[in-house]
Amino acid sequence: MVKIFKAFLLFIIILGVGSLGTYFYIKGKLEKKVTIQTSKSISIKKGLSIKEISSLLEKEGIITNKIIFYLYSKFKNKPLKAGYYTFKGNYSIVDVWEKLYKGQEELIPFKIIPGEDLFDIAEKFQKTFKIDKGEFLAYVFNPVNVKKSGFVGLSFEGYFPPETYMFRKELDVKEAVKTFVSFFKKKYEPLLRKTKEFSPYEVMIIASLVEKETALKEEKPLIAGVIINRLKKGMLLQIDPTTIYALKLAGKWRGKLTKENIHFNSIYNTYVYKGLPPTPICSFSLDTLKSVLKYKKTSYLYYLSKNGKSHIFSKTYKEHINALKGYRK
Repeated sequence: MVKIFKAFLLFIIILGVGSLGTYFYIKGKLEKKVTIQTSKSISIKKGLSIKEISSLLEKEGIITNKIIFYLYSKFKNKPLKAGYYTFKGNYSIVDVWEKLYKGQEELIPFKIIPGEDLFDIAEKFQKTFKIDKGEFLAYVFNPVNVKKSGFVGLSFEGYFPPETYMFRKELDVKEAVKTFVSFFKKKYEPLLRKTKEFSPYEVMIIASLVEKETALKEEKPLIAGVIINRLKKGMLLQIDPTTIYALKLAGKWRGKLTKENIHFNSIYNTYVYKGLPPTPICSFSLDTLKSVLKYKKTSYLYYLSKNGKSHIFSKTYKEHINALKGYRK
C-alpha cells in the first residue's frame, strides 16, 4: 500500500495539484473508512464518466471526497464497471474503487420451480428485474434465438432448468437466457445423450408432461411408462396440462379448465391430437428427466389422481372406470 501511496503522490505532484506536504493528507483520505450503517444501493449506469461516478458516490455518502476518488481513479487508469452496487459496513476510497473495478455487484436470487413454464418465468422476471414480460416472451418464443443457442424447437420451453440463479440487478433478457442455457448444457445435455428409444427432444417433452402430472419421485417412472405405452399404442395422451398450455399460447387461459375448453383446437392439446405436443410445456427437474430415461415398464395405460398427489394405475379402461367410481364413493 505504501508503494501505491508514493506513486499516487508523485502522480498528483506531476498534475500540479499537490506537494510533499499533501502526502499524509492524501494517505489519510484514502485510508479513512466511512461507516455505512443502513444498506445503500446505487446504480452506476453505462457511459458515466469518472467525474460523474465520483460525484454520485459522494452525494450518496459512500465516500467523503470526490476529488480524491477522481484522482485515484485517474492514477489507476482502469475502467470501473457499470452495475448495481450495495454498500453496508466500513469502506475506504480504495475499497470502494476496488469494488467498482471488480464489478462486485449486488446479486439477486431468481428461482425457477419445476413445472413453471415460460409464461410463469416471464411474470417473475417482470416483478424481480422490471423486465417487460412481453419483451421476454418475444425473445424466448423466437425459433431463431433458439437455433442460435444450438437448440431445436419453436421456443426455449424446457431449456430453462429449475434452479436458484444469481443475477445482477441490471439484467437483460439475453444475459438471463445465456445463463439458463449454460446450466442446461452442463447438467442436462450429458443425460440426454444417453437416450436410445426416443430423440433427446422427445425425452424433454415427455419429461415436461411427467413434471406436470406428479410431484412424487416414486411415481414419475410409472407416469412416464404410461405415457410411453399410450404413445406406442397410438392412443390420445389426454393430459390436462397440455390443454392449459395451448390456452396460454392462445392468450385464452383464465385459470380454470372447463368442459368447453378441454377440447380447444391446438396441436398442443393431447385431448385433440395424438402423439406428443410440439415442444415441452414446462421446466422439469433432473429427477424427472432421469425417470423418463429409466421409465418403469408396465402394462398400465391409465392413471387416476386420488388426492391431487398420488395416483391409482390401471391396465384397462374398465379398471380405470371402476377405480374412478370407487374413488368417488
